[in-house]
Amino acid sequence: MSPPLPMPPDLHAAVLDALARVHDPEMGENLVDLGLVLDVALAAGELRVTLIPTSVTCPMADVILDDAWVEVERICPPGLAVEVAMDWDTAWSPERLAPALKARFGW
Repeated sequence: MSPPLPMPPDLHAAVLDALARVHDPEMGENLVDLGLVLDVALAAGELRVTLIPTSVTCPMADVILDDAWVEVERICPPGLAVEVAMDWDTAWSPERLAPALKARFGW
């Protein structure tokens, strides 16, 4: 695995915008506001996005990964490979929610 490279701020923002267009099919909210984006990193010709599931038994993980890959790949410059993976070892909690969702969900 190549070491991470500095992430251009405009690319990072574009990736987060792309991920905000992807909704968790069960929760009906976007990945960014749900706090499912763990990391966005650039390394030797590859953009790596790491997501976390809301539960270790997330039945929609494959759909989320596929949808996220499509949206991120769409905004990436030509020649930049995209990898989207799920980190099953990092636990999600309501503290990861965007403030507006916390308020709406009562957390």
